[in-house]
Amino acid sequence: MHNPYAAPQAALELPFAPANQARLFSWNGRIGRLHFVAYCMLGIPVTVLYAIAIAFGLSRVRQYIPAESSASDSVIFTIPLVFLLAIVLATRRRLHDIEVSSWWALLLLFPIFQFIFLIYLLVAPGTPEANRFGALPAPADWGVKLGVALGGGLAVRLYSAPLSLMSR
Repeated sequence: MHNPYAAPQAALELPFAPANQARLFSWNGRIGRLHFVAYCMLGIPVTVLYAIAIAFGLSRVRQYIPAESSASDSVIFTIPLVFLLAIVLATRRRLHDIEVSSWWALLLLFPIFQFIFLIYLLVAPGTPEANRFGALPAPADWGVKLGVALGGGLAVRLYSAPLSLMSR
């Protein structure tokens, strides 16, 4: 006979995505060093190149936009915020990997601490087992490693170009 006052016996496991699956726009979880470098190399150069393109192309675009239209300004200045959001989320998840509160990301607001803090995020090993922020991060696959290598080569090339022009 069925007892209407008995505790439910249903299985309550929900089909969640694996905790160690790497996602770009995820608020919670952990990412390893290579994913962090890949996300930062995605966001920073794209934002800089976008700003350069806007700076050079804005005067040409302005002649085709009516003066009272402010929609172009909002679109122009909103797009880099997406890349900034990706960097902030990657920093938060990297801090979770080393089992530190994400409030430490506020150190990036102070120019004195930025370089030291970013080097620490690149060098510090994550916790080797699951911590309070989630399971182990997904290992970097060949695509992430290739992206880091190409992005690193591009960064070295972009930063060495002004130095070579100054030595002439």
